[in-house]
Amino acid sequence: MSLAPAVRFDLAPWTFVIPDSAREQSSSLQSGLNDDLMAALEGRLGTPFRRSRHATTWKVLIAGANGETTNVFVKQLDAPRGLVARAKAMSRAKRCEHVLRICDSLRSHGFGVPSVLLTGENRDTGSEIIVTSEAPGFMVTRWMNPVYRNDVNTRRRILRRLGEEVARLHKSGYIHGDLTPYNVFATDDVPPTITFIDHEGTEKTSAASVNVARSRMRNLMQLGHFDIPGLSATDKLRVFASYAAAIGWSKRAARQSLLRLAKMIERRRKRDRLIERRAPRTEIIAGRRAVRG
Repeated sequence: MSLAPAVRFDLAPWTFVIPDSAREQSSSLQSGLNDDLMAALEGRLGTPFRRSRHATTWKVLIAGANGETTNVFVKQLDAPRGLVARAKAMSRAKRCEHVLRICDSLRSHGFGVPSVLLTGENRDTGSEIIVTSEAPGFMVTRWMNPVYRNDVNTRRRILRRLGEEVARLHKSGYIHGDLTPYNVFATDDVPPTITFIDHEGTEKTSAASVNVARSRMRNLMQLGHFDIPGLSATDKLRVFASYAAAIGWSKRAARQSLLRLAKMIERRRKRDRLIERRAPRTEIIAGRRAVRG
C-alpha cells in the first residue's frame, strides 16, 4: 500500500485521505504510517494511550525516510451505535472532514492545533481514523503532577496562560467539544504555548447565538470538574480568574459566573458518581458491552 502520490486512496472497505497541507510530512513518514495504519485496522497497536467514551488513541513512534523519528497519534473513532446515532451521522459531515476544516480555521486564527497527517473512513461500519502529529510540550495534567517536581512558577504561568487562551478561543467564536485537561498541551516557554487537541466536537459559533454563554460555561465546567493530582482549588481559581479578566467580565459578572460554574461542576460530579455506581452492573454480551439498569 502506498500513500504517495495519491491524496485519496482505497483499502477496502476503507477510504483514506492525505490533506494537502500535510502531504510533504506524510510522505516522509510513509513507511511507518503504512505499518501502523495496518496495525490499527487489525487491532495490533497494543495498549492505547487513551480510551475515551467514543474513541481509542495510540501514541506511536514512527521513523521517517531520512531516519528521523517522530511521535504521532493514531485515533480510531468508534462507529455510531444505535439507529438514532447512525441517522445523525448520515445527515452531517464526516467527523474526519469536520476535524480538517475546524483545525484549518483554528490555525488561521493563531491557535495551536496538531497537524492532521491522514484520515480514513470505513464505508461499511462508519468507523474513522485520524492520524495527527504530536502536540508540543506535555498535557496540562503532567505539568500539575507533583511526581515531576515542576517549578511552581512554571505551573502557575501555564494555568494563567490556559485561562487566557480559552478566553481567546471563546472570543474568536469557538467552542471546544471536549475541553478537558487531557485535551490541552502546554510548553514551559515564556509565555507558554497552548495546544488544543481532539476537535471532533469543536464548533464555530456566532456571538449572537442564544446558547453561546451556556456553551462557554460548559467548557469551563469540563476543565474544572476533574480531580488532578497536584491541582488545587486555588489553581483552578487561577485559570478562572485569568479567563474572566481576558474575556472582559466585571467583578460582579465573574462572581455570578463562578457560582454558576460551581453548581454545574457539582451536577456533573453527581452524574459521574451515578455512572460509577452502575459500572459494576456492566456485562459483556455477544462481544458488546451492555449496561443494565
